[in-house]
Amino acid sequence: MAEECEIADRERQMTAAEDLPETPYARPAGQLLDELAVEPEAGLDAAEARQRRRRFGPNCIRSPGMASPWQVLVEQFKSLMVALLAVAAVVAFGVGDYLEAIAILAVILINAAIGFVTELRAIRSMESLERIARVSSRVRRAGTVQERDAHTLVPGDIVIVDAGDVVTADMRLIESNKLQSDEAALTGESVPVDKTTDAVADDAPLAERSCMLYKGTAVTRGS
Repeated sequence: MAEECEIADRERQMTAAEDLPETPYARPAGQLLDELAVEPEAGLDAAEARQRRRRFGPNCIRSPGMASPWQVLVEQFKSLMVALLAVAAVVAFGVGDYLEAIAILAVILINAAIGFVTELRAIRSMESLERIARVSSRVRRAGTVQERDAHTLVPGDIVIVDAGDVVTADMRLIESNKLQSDEAALTGESVPVDKTTDAVADDAPLAERSCMLYKGTAVTRGS
């Protein structure tokens, strides 16, 4: 699947994405269903799903490739600021100001360590999201609920989620029943947040978009 993500026509997909409804969280669910030309009780048929997948591409994250910890560490020293600090350390050593030189080197190392840990965590999180995309989703197509690979999801698919499921794509809710989602990875919220189908303000921050589910988060309650 990773290869499929890489070989997809990116320019074509970006152009197609421009035709999708903007700020879906700020618009009524019924309006979005009309714009995406889908009936919630039937879902897309197989032919339409194939056509949309050709148009929008697979539902997956394109990765530039696995980065080794060594590569991440080396990247921390490739910046103008680090170069200037290194020059300052050399000059300090040259004039015999060893204490200042050591202090500058300590700053460089601490900065590199912080950047290394932060970037490595971000890379591993992206890799985890790629693995999430390989799971299946329950999708309503042609009037029946089917198990489909998550990377085959397309805009307009009616996806069914329950407590314990991992969300496999960004989704606008059209029905909910006591639904809660753990979005700590996105918003830092320490407790699950309630979800509804009501539209929110156009300028609502991500943490307040209560009618949306986001890829990589988990459903903790409801359906």
